[in-house]
Amino acid sequence: MIKLLLAASATLALTFGPGHASELATVKLGMNKLGAMANIWFASKTGIFKKHGLDLQIMEIPMSDQSIPLLQGKTVDIALQIPGTAMVAKEAGFDLVLVGQNETAGTTPPVSNAIMVALNSTIKSMADLRGKRMSTASPRGQSFAAVKELLQRNGVSVDQVQITAAPFSASADLLRSGQVDAVVSLDPYTTQISKAGYGRPLSWFMIETIPDQPVGAWWALRSWAEKNPKLVAAFQAAVKESHDYLKAEPERGREAVSGYSGLDPALVKDMPPISWKSEIDPKTWQAVADMLFKQGELKKQHDVSEYLLKK
Repeated sequence: MIKLLLAASATLALTFGPGHASELATVKLGMNKLGAMANIWFASKTGIFKKHGLDLQIMEIPMSDQSIPLLQGKTVDIALQIPGTAMVAKEAGFDLVLVGQNETAGTTPPVSNAIMVALNSTIKSMADLRGKRMSTASPRGQSFAAVKELLQRNGVSVDQVQITAAPFSASADLLRSGQVDAVVSLDPYTTQISKAGYGRPLSWFMIETIPDQPVGAWWALRSWAEKNPKLVAAFQAAVKESHDYLKAEPERGREAVSGYSGLDPALVKDMPPISWKSEIDPKTWQAVADMLFKQGELKKQHDVSEYLLKK
């Protein structure tokens, strides 16, 4: 990890040149400590944000539901949030605007999000979940909306499944002990369950509902974003550069994830690479908004333009 940071720092130092001592603009960023945030940590450590003229001040937010209140209180300028959660908050009156995308669910299995069943389970399809017990971290939100959507496509109502709310960290034990028949999981727990032999993937439900749907994005108050378009553009450029650098060599990405999250490098090696993607596809975002309305997360239909920053 140290070698990776030193190599990147040396490259960036050559890029900056000796005249890059101009005054930096401060941007306060709020984010949760997730593996997918390794690109931000890496970019901050290696000077990518400084290269783009930003003094990025990072605040690690313990719980994701704290992000929007911190934005509203102007404690942070930009914050990470799951798209579905931000869409619901915007509908409730928070004037949020999308200023960047960080991560998607991906397009090709294996990916992070999965519905896992026991290794010797007789459950072979989503239709087989009828009458079974399934745990999920929350029976609300974008992830669960995707679960409900996929169940419906397979002729099963969510009311026909016994739902138990449990943290992702409990998934392996719940599956191993037979307390549930299936778990809604994400990495590192998806990979841990597979490696330990406790279970196997039944469905890569996020990409089976909407391929490449965004799962991590950057939001700001519209008033701040419209007042600071140059800062938004600089932030977007820095995030994209961090994505490009880490994805150019997969080992870089793994080292960054392990270095930031503290996860065992051996586990990270077996995990599918994070689907870092800064390019926003309005059609995919619209599909997410439509799914959230269909599944009752949003009270009315919304056009994707409501979330985008006008140029």
